[in-house]
Amino acid sequence: MKDAANFLGPVNELPPEGADLEPSRNSEVDFVASMFTDSELTFDVSRDGVFLQSDPRKTDLFQEFEVDLDASEEESYLLWKDNAFDLHLQGLFRDNRPFEALSDASEPEDYVRKFLEVLSSSLDDPAIKHDGATLPLIRWQAGENGESAQVQLLGLLLATDEQFQQFCENQDGDLGLIFEDAEVEAHGIREVVATVALLGITMSATTSAQAGLFNFKANKKAKQMRIAQLNAIQEAQRAPIQNAQRTGYLDVHNDAYINYQLLEAGKNTEKKVIVDIGRQRAYLLVGNQVAIDTAVSTARSDKHTPRGTFKVTERIAHGKMSTIYDVEMPYWQRLDSTAIGMHIGDLPGYPASAGCIRLPHSVAPVLFANMNSGMTVEVVDLWDAQELQQQQPVQVAQVSHYSR
Repeated sequence: MKDAANFLGPVNELPPEGADLEPSRNSEVDFVASMFTDSELTFDVSRDGVFLQSDPRKTDLFQEFEVDLDASEEESYLLWKDNAFDLHLQGLFRDNRPFEALSDASEPEDYVRKFLEVLSSSLDDPAIKHDGATLPLIRWQAGENGESAQVQLLGLLLATDEQFQQFCENQDGDLGLIFEDAEVEAHGIREVVATVALLGITMSATTSAQAGLFNFKANKKAKQMRIAQLNAIQEAQRAPIQNAQRTGYLDVHNDAYINYQLLEAGKNTEKKVIVDIGRQRAYLLVGNQVAIDTAVSTARSDKHTPRGTFKVTERIAHGKMSTIYDVEMPYWQRLDSTAIGMHIGDLPGYPASAGCIRLPHSVAPVLFANMNSGMTVEVVDLWDAQELQQQQPVQVAQVSHYSR
């Protein structure tokens, strides 16, 4: 596609802020597929109907964005728009009668075709205000019994008629459209374009092992292994992603404790950081004493901040940008080789990030100045301060406002 292409992407399936996503120059579709390659929006499709394998209440918000791979260096190739839509995915498959018509002789691709037929026709929503084709972008693989299919939804392409026709004529070997050649031979591309309810874009659907496609079994296992967010944590509000100019950072807490004397005296003392997910706090320990105690904001509902022991591997005070969200992440400190890091961000009073550990704008520079590459960061569900040696004072009894 020569023109910029518009898509709808699942907000809760976006990568963490620290994901360094470089655009694939093959096509806009390839780029979006790589951005949502770990999407957990998976469906089991059989003669019993379609069943979403995720909580439908937490997977329905789709954000509109534009991808322009021909953008200049001064321009962003990824532009988030203000439009967001609640698509109620499971509700689009209320009727299982289209799938009951399939038989023992049906191939897995037939299940995928029927899935796309129902989904595409259901997406003809006037609220989206789109005049062209709304095409699901999927990966899929056959079910274990050969009489079903598993489908991963990566996003939706909002193509103009001209873009869609160009796509039909120029698709490469890694992309396909779910329709048979006989349909094109009988009707021609223009007529097939008009029957968009039967069409969807697939990514290397038949060579999952060789092409490194999404592994449905591995994904489900990883999902089961995740540590659930504590029930006491308020579920993050969902709001459209904005590209507004950053003029300041929100910190509803404003209660950070910093012991400057301890930081000065402990320059050569071993340090580490504890991130407490349950309390939404982070602590810098100098020896066995708390030198910094600050609020943080970690992953919102349906995103994940990994737990465990990590090392700081990358430190960038200024200039680190999120290629997904097109925002700066000042005082960035990466954890191991993950896309997760600590950086300045908004602290609205609840977990709200896409996975990273947000720090107050007043604390991050001080924390950055007192850390270094290779320092340990422990991320836990609930930190027990009793692990500190009791014979020396612990500086957390009273939290004072940040000042210097």
